[in-house]
Amino acid sequence: MGFFDNKTVTLFNRSFNAETEEETYYPTLLEGVDLVETKGANISKSGMDSADAVKLYIDFANLGKTLNPYLPPKVWDALPEEEKQNYITFHPTEDFFTKGDRTDVELPEEYAYEWIQENFDDVYKVTTVDKYEDILPHFEVGGV
Repeated sequence: MGFFDNKTVTLFNRSFNAETEEETYYPTLLEGVDLVETKGANISKSGMDSADAVKLYIDFANLGKTLNPYLPPKVWDALPEEEKQNYITFHPTEDFFTKGDRTDVELPEEYAYEWIQENFDDVYKVTTVDKYEDILPHFEVGGV
C-alpha cells in the first residue's frame, strides 16, 4: 500500500490476571508500518495539550502475513494466556508501543510502562483506535 512506510514498531499488549493480580506484556514486532508524529499540529488545531502525539498506521494486508492476526480487545482478553502471543489487539490506555525493535527488552513485573518510558525514547500509550475498511483498509492507532 502506497502511504505505509517501512518503519518498525514494537507493540506491547497487556494482559491482567485478576485472580493473581499479575500483568503480562506480550511484545509483537510490527514491520511495514508508518509512525507519524503529530502532537504539535494537533495542539495547534485543538488547543488540547492531551492531543495525540503520534499516529501509527497499519495496513490490513500485513495482518496475518508479516504481522500477527488482529483480534478485537474483548476476544483477545478471552483467549487462554498461551494463545495471546499469537495475536495482536489494541487496548486504549492499557497497551503501548515503541519505535524500533524492542522485542528483546525484559520488562519488570510492576510498572512496566513507566519503566520503559524512563529507559527508552519514543514510547507511546495507545489512546485511540480507528479501523478503516473502505478503499485503503488500515488501522490508525493514536498514542501519547
